[in-house]
Parts: sequence; structure tokens; C-alpha cells
Amino acid sequence: MLFGNIKTYPEARYLNYDIVEQTNDSISKWIDSSRNKKLKILKRKFYLHKAYKESLKVSNDSLRNIFLAKVSFTYYGNLKDSLMFRKINKQAIELSLQINDSLNLANNYWDLGNFFRNNSVKDSAYFNYVRAQKIFESLKNDQFAGSLLLNMALIQSDFKDYTGSEVTTIRALTLLKPLNNYKRIYQCYNNLGIIFNELGEYDKAIFYHNTALNYYNLILTENNFKENTLNNIGVVYQNKGDFNKAVEFFQLSLENDALQNQNPKIYARSLDNLASSKLRINETVNIKELLLEAYKIRDSIQDYSGMAVSKLHLAVYYAFIKDTVKAIQLANETMQLTRAKKNDRDLLASLLLLSKLDKEKGRTYSRQYIELNNRLLKQERTIRNKFARIRFETDEYIDQNTELSEQKAKLSEQKNLILAIGSVVLLIVLLITIIINQRSKNVKLILEKQQQKANEEIFDLMLVQQYKLDEGRRKEKKRISEELHDGVLSRLFGTRLMLNTLNDKTDNESILDRKKYINELQQVEEEVRNVSHELNERSLSPNIGFIDMVENLLENQSKISNFKYKINIDSSIIWEGLKGSFKMNLYRIIQEAIQNINKYAKANNVLIEFKKEENKLLLIINDDGKGFNTDVKRRGIGINNMKSRVQQLQGKISINSQLNSGTAILIETPC
Repeated sequence: MLFGNIKTYPEARYLNYDIVEQTNDSISKWIDSSRNKKLKILKRKFYLHKAYKESLKVSNDSLRNIFLAKVSFTYYGNLKDSLMFRKINKQAIELSLQINDSLNLANNYWDLGNFFRNNSVKDSAYFNYVRAQKIFESLKNDQFAGSLLLNMALIQSDFKDYTGSEVTTIRALTLLKPLNNYKRIYQCYNNLGIIFNELGEYDKAIFYHNTALNYYNLILTENNFKENTLNNIGVVYQNKGDFNKAVEFFQLSLENDALQNQNPKIYARSLDNLASSKLRINETVNIKELLLEAYKIRDSIQDYSGMAVSKLHLAVYYAFIKDTVKAIQLANETMQLTRAKKNDRDLLASLLLLSKLDKEKGRTYSRQYIELNNRLLKQERTIRNKFARIRFETDEYIDQNTELSEQKAKLSEQKNLILAIGSVVLLIVLLITIIINQRSKNVKLILEKQQQKANEEIFDLMLVQQYKLDEGRRKEKKRISEELHDGVLSRLFGTRLMLNTLNDKTDNESILDRKKYINELQQVEEEVRNVSHELNERSLSPNIGFIDMVENLLENQSKISNFKYKINIDSSIIWEGLKGSFKMNLYRIIQEAIQNINKYAKANNVLIEFKKEENKLLLIINDDGKGFNTDVKRRGIGINNMKSRVQQLQGKISINSQLNSGTAILIETPC
């Protein structure tokens, strides 16, 4: 068997843009952070969403397209978010078509093809590979065009379009050989070996596999291609009926002691094939142990197709030693597994084996085998025809695009004349619009200044009100303190003196009683003094202002929805140095956010943080409520009001939320 899909990640195809990307380093950092598996998934999605939003703002269309491709790939490759991948990949394709960016368009189709292939939608994968390959071919990029041809050939081989796969593989070789891309050349020859093995031309299959081994020796990177090809040659000899030779090659494949750790899938495959071939030459020593070991390895790595093959070979083994009941049981387990995993190839093999082993149901299994085989043959013919139609339609699509490009060029000349006349008219309209807009801006500026002044006055009034409330509390505390000190303590002190004067009684009982009362009075005296001092110290605390207002707001609002709240404040923030209008806007933003939490979020916990970073003040509002879809446009004006106030502060606001995962609001303002 050939290794799986040939993956070429976006980074590998966008290396030419590294210098340009340095100007947008923050986007790359956010993408890197979203790939950090140590972070919580919500945080990773927050970073990637930020990278996506900032990518949309990149002015250079080609660079924006690159970032969109990276973001879309990360959504699928790292966060397993198929919906966001499809959405952003579609945007990238539309942008590529809009700006006639053929290179990025081909890359976008390639990514989409990989997505479909990984999800086993192979006809759609083939369609997108064809589109990408045609573009790379027109750009004279033989490296990528050849790699895509190989991907197409592998899909054709999966659908038993062996003739088509052979032709496509040879086309790939003609492009890759002059480039000395030994890894891809090896894979091409290995695929040819598999094709001719399936066609029953075993000598050709062995020739191509040996050619693949020759190119393996030129590959510098570490891999297990050699063991894979030795196993494939063993399979050819199996099909040829030369089981002694097959055993020899399976043993050669297993000579690498590190193979089990490096590639357990190939190790289990060679082990299983070795046991199966030995059984065919009537060797039974340790055969069961080898087959079970291969099954356990495949089970541990969830190689369901391999598990089905192992169960089939175990069934054959038990049939060989005349344990028909166990053989039928294993064949039935294989049938159930292959049906559950939609593995038609091994389902056919299990039905065929059951038709031979189970005498009671043999005819039923034979009929099911024939029906499934006919259906698969029909599907394969349909797919092969579809592949040919896709190639034809893609060529036709490219020809139509070429004609459209020529027509666009002619239309462009006509448009230029119309634009010249229209520009003069537009210039006059533009001048009139500018004058009107300027007047409107002047009026708006005056209103904003008045609003700013009003905000400052409102904030000052709120501070005065807060101060008066706190002043009343301090006076009341001081009054209680003085009352305790001057009234209660004086009376207690007098009582203690009177008790001391009664010490004339000398009997032991009276002396003990007086000491007990005196000690109790001293304890009460000390306790009242401590309370008095504590109340007096608190009454002198000057901690009033903006933070008190925020705390009062949260205390009152938390009673509505019974949420718990916490406020974290950076001690380096000097609130007295900030303008009243600035603090007023922050207060209103918090007020709006808390109202939204009460109305919609139904949160249990709310966290508000104030942080200082260089010349920026950060306000962070987190809740663990219901959350919402930020991509859906909302009718309420609450968020718009918050954005408007942030804009007045010349700041930035970002809102990250998901259903049932809470909401995080980050506001950055200069200070």
C-alpha cells in the first residue's frame, strides 16, 4: 500500500511572502497562539478570530489572501472547525478570482481538495485538485503541478480506475523527474507497482517497486518507504502464488528493529502478511500469535481497515485448523466492523469467506456478495466517468475564462472613455458633497464637545453624590466610636474602681468573685476599645471615587440576576489623573455590559479587570453566561452604544463569544 494523502500545508507554499509578513507580525503571532495546545480552546479560538478580523483589514490583497488561507487551514487543521474553514476558504477563493491572483487561487483550491480528501469526499477532492493543477500547469510550476497529478492518480487508484491512474502518474513523472524530487518520484513508481499488481501484471509490478527502491536510496529524509515497498513486493508475490518468496520479503520488511515504534501501521501490516503467507505454505507454528499481535497493534492505533484484515486472516487460520465455529464468529465480527465503518472492500471479503464457511447461510452470503460487488462495480464506473467529465469540464472552464479575459480587455477600453466623462461629473458632485460633509462634521464636533462637557459634569455630580454618601457614613461611624469610648468605657471603668474598693472583705469566696468580675470587665473594656479604634480608622479612609461607583453598580446589578462578581485593579493606575469624561464613558460601557448580562447572558460569575500596559488602559469584562454568535447581526443598540463610546475614547473593542461558552469583551484605550 502507498502512504496516505500528500499534504502540502499553506506555510510550505507561501514561503516567498515571509519578508512581506514581517510588516503584519501580530497576525502571525495570533495564528501561532491559536495553535498552542496548552491554551484553552476558547482562548485559542479568540486569538484565531482576532487574526481573521485583522487579516480582513490588510490592504495588500495578495497578502490578505495568504493570511486568509493560513487562518482557514488553522481552523480545520488545529481547531477542527470545518465550518470556519469552509467560510474563510470560500472568501479567499472569491478574492483570488476578483483580483486575478492565479497563484493564490490554485493554493486555495489545493487546500479545499485536501479538506475533501481527509473527509473521504474523494470526487470533490479530485475536482479541486484538477482545478489547482491546471492553474499551476499554466504558471509553469512543475513542482506543484506534478504533486497534484500524483494526488489525482492516488484517488483514481482508490476507485479502481487503474488505467486512468497509470496515465496520470506518468504525467506526474514527466514533470517531477527533471526536478529531482526523489520523494515524489518514489511515490509515483510505488503507485505504478500497486496499479499493475491490481491488474495482475505481477512482473511489471515488481519492476516498478524495485525502481521505487532505487529512488528511495536518493531520499535524504528519514522515512519508512523501504519497509513499505518491501511489504508491497511481498503482496505481489502473494498474489502471484509464490508464498515462499512473499515470506522472504515480509521478513526483510520486519528487519528494521525500530519499525514498530517508527510506523506501527506498516509493522502490523507486514506482520499480518507474514503470518498469512506462512499459513499458505502449511506453517502453523506461532501463526496465531503473529496474527493476534498484528491485530492488537492495529486496535491500539484505531486502524479499522487493518483490524478487519486481521480478523479475516484469523478466521482463515481457524478454518485451517478445522475450528469452523470460531472462524464463522470472526468472519461475522469482520462483517459487522466493515459495515459500521463503510469498508466495502473488506466487507466483500468477509461475505465471500462466510459463504464458504457457513453451510446454513452460505447462499444468503453469496447473494449479498454478488449484490454488493455489482453495486460497487457500478459505482466505480460512475466515478471513472465522473473523473473524465471533471477533466473535460475543467478544461472548458479554463477556456471560457480565457475568452472572458479577452472580452474584459475590450470592455476595459470602452469603460475608460466612460470613466473619463463620468470622472468630471463625479468630481463636481464630490466637491459639493465635501462641502456638505464638512459642515456636518463641524456641527457634529460642536455637539461632541458639548456631550464631553456634559459627561464631565455628570461624572463630577456622581462623585459629589458618592462623596456625600461616604461622608455621612464616616460621621455616623465616628459618632458611634465616640459614644462607645466616652459613654460605655467610662461606665465600665467606674464599675471596675467600685469593685476594687470592695476588696475589704477578706474571705476567700469574696476575693475570688471580685477577681473574676474585674477580669471580665477588663476583657469587655479591651474589646470595646478595639471596636472603637477600628470604627474610627475606617471612618478616616478616603477611598471614594470611580472604583466605588463601579462597585456600587455591580453590587446593585448582581442582586437582579444573582451573579457573583469580582473586580481586579492594577495598582499602577492613577485614577485622579484621568479626565471625568473618560471615566464617565468607561462607567457607561461597564453599565451597558452588565445590563446585557442581566438581560440575556444569565451568568453566574462576572469578572471586571483594569490593567495598565505602557500608555494603554485595558478594560476586560468576562462572564460565563449563554454567549451568542458574533457573526449574526443583532438588532439591539447596546453593543453599538459601547462601540460608539470606545470610538470617542479613540480606543478599540473586541468581543469574543460563543453559544454556551460565555463572553469576553476587551477594550483598549490610550491614557
